[in-house]
Amino acid sequence: VLMFDYADNDRERVFFIKDGELLHLHILEERISDFIKKDSRDVVLDLEGLSRFDSQSLASLIRIKRKLDSLDRTLRIINYNEAIFRVIELAGMEDFLL
Repeated sequence: VLMFDYADNDRERVFFIKDGELLHLHILEERISDFIKKDSRDVVLDLEGLSRFDSQSLASLIRIKRKLDSLDRTLRIINYNEAIFRVIELAGMEDFLL
C-alpha cells in the first residue's frame, strides 16, 4: 500500500500524503528523487494528510528542495498544519521551505 499518491499537470507533479504517520518517508523521498531525474516539471508536496512531522521529515524536505533548487526548479509545500509549521519555524527554515 502506497502512503502517498500524485496528480500531474503541465507544470508540476503534486504528491499527496495519504498516511498520517508517513513512516516510510524515505520511499516518498526516493520517488520524488526519481521524478526529479526523469522529469523537468516542478514538485508540489501536499501535507494535508500528514499528522506526524519530525526532524527526519524536515531533513527530507530540505534535501528535496536543494535538489530542485540546483536545477532551477521549485518545491511548493501546501496544506501544512500548525504543528508542521512550528517544526519548520523552530528550525529557522520557513523562508527556505515555505
